[in-house]
Amino acid sequence: MGRNFLVLIVDDDLELCEALTERLTAEGYVVQCATHGANPLSRIREIAPDLLLIELGTGRPGGLETLRRLEISRTWQRVPVIVTSEQAELEFELLDAFDFLAKPLDLQRLLEDVALLASRKGRGAPPSTSPLGEREFLRFQEYLILHSGLHFDQRNRSILERGLLRRMRAVGAADHQGYFQYLRRHGERRRELNKLLGLLTIGETYFFRFLAQFEALREKVLPELIIRNRKSRTLRIWSAGCSTGEEPYSLAMLLDSQFPQLSGWDVRILATDINQGSLRRAQEGLYGARALRVTEPEYRERYFRPFGKGYRLEPGIREKVRFEYLNLQTGRFPDPDNGTEGIDLIFCRNVMIYFRLETTRVIVDRLADCLGSGGYLFLGHAESLSGISKRFRSFSAAGGFFYRREEGAPAEGAWGEPPEASQPAHAGDLSPRGELPPPRPPFLPEGSPRPSGLPVLPSPPPVPSSPSLEEVFRAAGEATLREEFDVAEGNYDIVLRREPNHPGALLGKGFIAANRGELTQALAFVDRALALDDLNAEAYFLRGLILEMEEDWAGAVTEYQRALLLDMEFIMPHYNLSRVYRRLGRTRDARRELANAAKLLTGLPGESLIPHSGGLSREVFLEVCREAGIREGEAR
Repeated sequence: MGRNFLVLIVDDDLELCEALTERLTAEGYVVQCATHGANPLSRIREIAPDLLLIELGTGRPGGLETLRRLEISRTWQRVPVIVTSEQAELEFELLDAFDFLAKPLDLQRLLEDVALLASRKGRGAPPSTSPLGEREFLRFQEYLILHSGLHFDQRNRSILERGLLRRMRAVGAADHQGYFQYLRRHGERRRELNKLLGLLTIGETYFFRFLAQFEALREKVLPELIIRNRKSRTLRIWSAGCSTGEEPYSLAMLLDSQFPQLSGWDVRILATDINQGSLRRAQEGLYGARALRVTEPEYRERYFRPFGKGYRLEPGIREKVRFEYLNLQTGRFPDPDNGTEGIDLIFCRNVMIYFRLETTRVIVDRLADCLGSGGYLFLGHAESLSGISKRFRSFSAAGGFFYRREEGAPAEGAWGEPPEASQPAHAGDLSPRGELPPPRPPFLPEGSPRPSGLPVLPSPPPVPSSPSLEEVFRAAGEATLREEFDVAEGNYDIVLRREPNHPGALLGKGFIAANRGELTQALAFVDRALALDDLNAEAYFLRGLILEMEEDWAGAVTEYQRALLLDMEFIMPHYNLSRVYRRLGRTRDARRELANAAKLLTGLPGESLIPHSGGLSREVFLEVCREAGIREGEAR
C-alpha cells in the first residue's frame, strides 16, 4: 500500500528523520530527509513528496520559517503536513496542518496518519473550491448546533464555507461528505471539532471596542457595584467569548487606572473562549497597532511597551486576567470550580450572533444564574434580549446599553408602553431605557467637573410621555437596527395608526415580515410604499431581497440596480449584488460590487450599525467583506 508513498521529514539536525526512517521503511513507505536550513521548499518541488513531517524545535526559528514559506507558496494546499513539537499549545495555531503531534511523539498515531493518507493516494486532490450544497450545509449546521451551539445561516454561511474548505484541504478530504465523516470520527479523538471551530469563530476585535459601553461601565455600573460590594470587598467579572483578550484586558486597565479604591479588594477577571488559538494569543499579550487604534494615549503609555512591530501588554495587567477554555453550549456554568458562580458583571458581546434563538435563550438563562440578582450583562450593539429573556431589565448610560438581572423584571414594550421603573435601594440608581433613549444621556450636568472618588449621579431625564410621530418612527428605526423586531413593529404600528400612508413605516413592516420569511406580506408592504413614493431606494432594495430569497436571481439584480440608481452610497445593494453575481458566475461583477461595498464601509465611523445588514457593525461587516474577498480570490 505504501510502497510508492514518499514521506519527507524536515527537522533541524536530522535526528527525527534517523529515528523514524527504519520504522516507516518497514511499513513500506519511502522516506527522505531534509533540514530547515537547506531550503526544504526547493527539495519539495524537486521530489514532490506525498507527506511532509516537520519538526518545530523549541527556541529555534528554522521550523517556523519553513512553515511560513510553505504558507506563502500555498504548498499546504497541495501536500498534507504533519507537525510535531514540544510546544503543545501550537496545535490550535497551525490549523492548516493535517495533524499535530506533541512530543514525545505518539508513534502509533503517526503510523495511523500515514496509513490514512497513503490509502487516499491516487484519488485526486481536492478542488481549489468546493461549493457547499444545501444538503451538506444543513448537515454541518445541525452538527455544529449539537456539539458547539454555533448556528450558521445564510448571513454567515460564507464563514462556514471558508472554514470547512481549509480543514478539507488540511486533512485531504475530497468533498464535504468525506470531511463530515472525518469530523464525526475524529471530532473528539483528534480534536478536529476544536480545530474547525478555530476557523469559524475568528473575529476582529480591539481594545476598548464600543467605547460608550466602557463609559457606562466607568460612570455608572462599576461605582454602583463598588458600593454594593463594599462589605465583602470582592468583585467578579467574566468576559465570555473573549477572543484574543482585548476585552478582558481593557476591563483590567479600566479598573487599574480609574478605581484606586479597589486596592486591597479580591478582584477576579475570568476570560473564556471556544477558540484555543485565540486563548493562547491572549495569554501572550502581543498586539499590533491596529488593536490599539481607539486606545487613549495615557493607556498606551502606561500599559504597553513596543515589541517588534507591535506592542506587548505589561505583565501587571496580564496577571489580572485568567484565561480558560469554555464552550457555552456544552460547558458547565454556573460552577464554583471554574469561577462562573457569583459573578457581578458579564461581558458577552457579539457571541449570541452564532447561536439559534432556542440556544440563546438557554445560554442567557444560565448567564442569569451566574449573576444573581442585580448582576450586569453587556451584549454587543447588534444584540438584544428582546423576546429572549424576562429576567433582565435594559438600561442606558453614557450612550451605552446594558442589562441588569432583576427578579420579576418586566418585558420591554413598545413606545407608549414603557416598563415601570423600580426604585433600587442603592445609590446611583439606573433608569430603565425607553425605546427612544437620549443620544448620550448625561449623568452629570453638562460642563460640570468630575467629582473625585465615587460619583453621586442624578437620574437621566424622563422619557417624554407624548412623543411626536417623528420620534416614534425614529425609535422604531433604532430598534430595527438592534434587531429588536417586536419593539420596532409595535412602534411602526403606532405610526401607521396615526398616518396610514407613512412610506417609511410601511417599509419597516415589510423588512420585518421578510426577516420572518413572510414574503407575500413583505411584498404587499413594498407595493404600498412604492405607490406612495416610487423613488424610494430602500423599497427597491427590499423587493430585490424578496426576489433573492425566492431565487429569482435576474429579478433581484434588476431591483438592486434600481436601488443604486437612486442611491449609489446604499451599501447593502452593492453587497447583495456581489452575492447574486457570484451565484450567476459573473465573478468580475461580483468582485466590483464587493469592492464598492467595502469602500463605502471604510468611510463610516467605526461603531456604525449598517442598516438592513442583520445588525452588523461597520467593523464586523468589513470582516465579512474581507472573508468574501478572500473566497473570491481563491475561486480564481
